[in-house]
Amino acid sequence: MIKKIIVGVLLLMASFANAQESTSSPYSIHGLGILNFRGSIANKSMGGLSTYADPFTPNILNPALYGDLKTTAFGVGGTYKTTTFKENGQDANGKATTLDYLTVSIPADKFGFGFGLVPYRSVGFSFRGINAEGLEETNTGSGNVNRVYLGAGAKIYKGLKLGAEFQYNFGRIENVVTQFPDSQNDTRVTTQTDVGGVSYTLSAVYDLDLDEQTLIRASIIYNQSGKIRSENIQEFSAVAIAGDGAVSSTENEIVDIADRSFSLPSRLTLGGAIIKKSKWFVGGEAYLENNNDYRDRVQDRVRTNYAKAYGVRMGGFYIPKFNSLTSYFKRVTYRFGMRYERLGLVIQGEDINEFGTSFGVSLPVSQGLSSIDLGVELGTRGTTDAGLVKENFINFSVGLSLSDKWFRKRKFN
Repeated sequence: MIKKIIVGVLLLMASFANAQESTSSPYSIHGLGILNFRGSIANKSMGGLSTYADPFTPNILNPALYGDLKTTAFGVGGTYKTTTFKENGQDANGKATTLDYLTVSIPADKFGFGFGLVPYRSVGFSFRGINAEGLEETNTGSGNVNRVYLGAGAKIYKGLKLGAEFQYNFGRIENVVTQFPDSQNDTRVTTQTDVGGVSYTLSAVYDLDLDEQTLIRASIIYNQSGKIRSENIQEFSAVAIAGDGAVSSTENEIVDIADRSFSLPSRLTLGGAIIKKSKWFVGGEAYLENNNDYRDRVQDRVRTNYAKAYGVRMGGFYIPKFNSLTSYFKRVTYRFGMRYERLGLVIQGEDINEFGTSFGVSLPVSQGLSSIDLGVELGTRGTTDAGLVKENFINFSVGLSLSDKWFRKRKFN
């Protein structure tokens, strides 16, 4: 039965990986898109907290915690998102799926390391309206900025752990604008942006034992403002769109446009928690983000600018009895969390904020070392003030964490 469940989860992950859209938000038209990565399903179910990891399930937000690893772990997770958009008294709906992460983490005594792939930011939007020139047009966008990473952490002295992570960010974003003038042929402009650049993360964690089972944890994480380069190219086409939606192109012209270089936002996160080992955890953290010279990938937009961002998160979990022999549900980990974030995006003088409340469970398999993680988050983004859009979203997440001791010396041949 366990093997069937694991195969089913992996097949579900494959369907996420083949999805066409990773987000559905009009705000993803700005910058490099909406921030997509908030850690594993376990992290996301606790409001995105980065202060906790157990010896079997690594925390891929905080590299210092690799020092706590006891087993090799493979992790994969995905999310299905549904969103309701509210604008000028009208409602619309959107949906998206995404593969959240693929990770491998390996312990080596007091040292541990990990590597993997995560979709860092996502673009997905579709508008139809009248432009500044009075022409009807559609504007659609899609794509991801992905991140491959290699991180390591180690126990330095007593409760002190330090970690670092190197990241390479890459991806392709496409924006298509089609105009419908009073003529036989419509006009289509396709802008393609290829993104590349490096960044890194440094972190430190200090644990103070109150007794054999209880400890207080303090954490600090610094995400460096890595340099990003966007290489842009545009294709101008005269197209004819038939009634069945088929598109035929009569003229094409490819034009190189100016490339751009700018820095990703840098972030400082401070967190604290109290932990009862194998029983419960309660924590909170706050971050401050400097947007530096972060800007749009192709051209600056009128009435849009970037400001300092900040956020607060809190959450935790509870395990009724982790080693129960009589009740499976007493061994389940029950998670909860909430977050509030000012995203640092300002449109027409309005701050774009985001709020989320999350819940989740980790269902143990294979004697408790591995788990199937389920999570749900309800939240809002944006505002209807100044003619903007408010999003109400529900995110359903599923993940798989496979954990085992891969490198053990055999006592018998």
